[in-house]
Amino acid sequence: MRGMTEFIRDHEERLKKASFAGDFWEFHRHQILFLQHERLVHLLVMLFVLLAFLAFLILFLVFQTILLFSAFLLCLVLSIFYILHYFKLENTVIKWYFIYNHHQVPPQPEF
Repeated sequence: MRGMTEFIRDHEERLKKASFAGDFWEFHRHQILFLQHERLVHLLVMLFVLLAFLAFLILFLVFQTILLFSAFLLCLVLSIFYILHYFKLENTVIKWYFIYNHHQVPPQPEF
């Protein structure tokens, strides 16, 4: 996510200086589409990790073996980090929407 933060900072600097070409917004919109795809993939993976977490919890409660408890703990740690990562990804997408919606120059009418 550090690279994305630097990318957002660069965009904001270009917006402050108004030093961007007409294809800047098309590039920015393309990046938003890429982030939307990333967000969907991460959501699906996160749901499967949480499903595995619940499955190992239920299996541990039923059978109470150390192997199931280890798998449960592993899924718990993975779930926590995945939720934090998804939270950062979601905030990044919101920042990109904000940049696109609040700084875009309206199209000029053609005569």
